[in-house]
Amino acid sequence: MAVAHEPVNDAHHGFEHLGRWADRCWDALRINLPNWPVMAFNIFLWGLVPRDRFFPNETAAGYEILSEHWKDIRQELDALLEERERIPAFHQVDPGQRRLSDDDLWKTYVFRLCTFDAEENRARCPKTAALLDQVPDLYSAFFSIFGPRKRLPLHSGAMKGVLRVQVALIVPEGETWIEVGGERRGWTEGGMLVFDDTFMHRAVNNTDEDRAVLFIDMVRPMPWPWLDRLNRWVLARITDSHRVATMVERVKRFDPGPRSESDLQAAAASVG
Repeated sequence: MAVAHEPVNDAHHGFEHLGRWADRCWDALRINLPNWPVMAFNIFLWGLVPRDRFFPNETAAGYEILSEHWKDIRQELDALLEERERIPAFHQVDPGQRRLSDDDLWKTYVFRLCTFDAEENRARCPKTAALLDQVPDLYSAFFSIFGPRKRLPLHSGAMKGVLRVQVALIVPEGETWIEVGGERRGWTEGGMLVFDDTFMHRAVNNTDEDRAVLFIDMVRPMPWPWLDRLNRWVLARITDSHRVATMVERVKRFDPGPRSESDLQAAAASVG
């Protein structure tokens, strides 16, 4: 006997999808609109700094220590991934990015956010924290974990006053890449990429496993001292913003439990 099925209401699903899209766009506008002075500064910098997409690793002087000790960092990441469900998704830390990713496939474990140190997270990964303490001009740093089949659509970063540094920690076999301004690169475990994220870029993990990097924003080297001072002043204003303060509170979503100061000191000694 044939079983009757209720017809699918395509119009209803279409309106539901449209409503979700509108919510995401409203979040992006409401949260990002106060950043217009930063956008204006980006335009000012555009004609003053190199327009390369990717940069030689030497541009991030002092960051090679992270590649040298990537296995120590990976060990602490592996321990975190045993409690993967407790690590917040990217949009849970920054709701202004819901338009970019609103699923549970992009996880972020923050060590530093716009110069604010997430002390509890650092305590859970003392070797990583000790290594990060040794690199210069660190603005933000976190583990960025792409789940299986995660695709990040084209987007651009908001701050030309920083450069993006990624140290590859987990790179599965298969299709994993990042494309910046039309230039595509892959990762090698322990290797480092340095790029300008204000160019349109996207990333793909088209495998059945996690792909993870140590994701860093460093203060961008400037050609003149006066421009360096101005850039640092603008970055400090971002740090003092309400949006960053809200994000800092959300970072505490993952509660790793107490770790002593002696743990951090011992870790620093082991990688010094």
